[in-house]
Formats: sequence, structure tokens, C-alpha cells
Amino acid sequence: MAYVSWTLARLILAATAAKPARSQLIALPLLAAVVMTAWDFAQDPVWSTLLHGWRWRDGGRWFGVPLTNYLGWLLTVFLIYFAFAHYLPSRASVSNPVSPHWNSAVLLYALCAFGNVLQLLRPQALNAVADPGGGQWHTAAILRASALVSVFIMGSFAVFAWLRIPRPGISATD
Repeated sequence: MAYVSWTLARLILAATAAKPARSQLIALPLLAAVVMTAWDFAQDPVWSTLLHGWRWRDGGRWFGVPLTNYLGWLLTVFLIYFAFAHYLPSRASVSNPVSPHWNSAVLLYALCAFGNVLQLLRPQALNAVADPGGGQWHTAAILRASALVSVFIMGSFAVFAWLRIPRPGISATD
């Protein structure tokens, strides 16, 4: 997902592959970190509170997930992307401005969002689940929140990136 998030951010900001503009040495890593954190924001309540893939000792405000989890994601991936953005200019390679991988990256991100929306199709009992901190959450509310984040936040990133994919034979001014 790190590659996918970086690619979407590059597309949205129209950054070149090998040498991000100086103004993008902060903007590109920051947007990539936000794109990746949005993915986690949609997924974590389902995977932790409903499926018990992992748990936080004291639960949290976002359907059993502490908000500090997302701040941690944002900071950690920003630092990784920041280091990567500063590493890229030292590389001599120049990549194709029309990459076939861009469509795949946007499609994968969009499919992750769509998968979260599809969760609404499964039978939803009106049962509640508890996080380790004692918070009670309705299953249907968790699934709806995941779907809404996926449609409006993840979906927006996917659409903006898809609209910015350079098409062969079409200039940016067409």
C-alpha cells in the first residue's frame, strides 16, 4: 500500500517520477502519508473491533481504535516518504512519464475502498461489540463508517489520481 499511496499522491500533485520539484519535497510525502492513513482509517475499526485482528489495550474513540494510532501512521509513513523523496533525486534513472503501473495503483486503491463498501451487503445483526476499554459499538455503525470513509475520502483520492493519469498522445493542455 506504500507504493500505491505514493503513486496516487504523485499523480494528484503531478510530480515527476525521478525528481520531485523542491516545493513537493514536503507536499508529496505529506499527501502520500494522508492517502495511506485514509486507507488505515477505513480499515482499522473493522479489522480490530469486529474481526479482532488486533486490539488496543484501552480501546479508542474511532470504533475502538485510538486516534493516536492514526497520528502514528501519519508520522511514520510521512518520515519514510520524506526520506524517499530526498533519496530520489540522487538516482540517475528517469522513468517513463506514462507508466502502465499508474492505472494498476489507482485501481488497487479503488478496489480497497470498494471492498469496504461491499461489507454493507453482508447480513448485519444489530448486535454490539466491545473494545478492550469497555466501549460498545454497533456492528452496522462500524461497517457504515468504514463505507463512508471509503467512498468519500479514499474514493476522492482515487478519482483525483485517475483524472491526472497522463494519457498517451494527449498533452496536459488538451
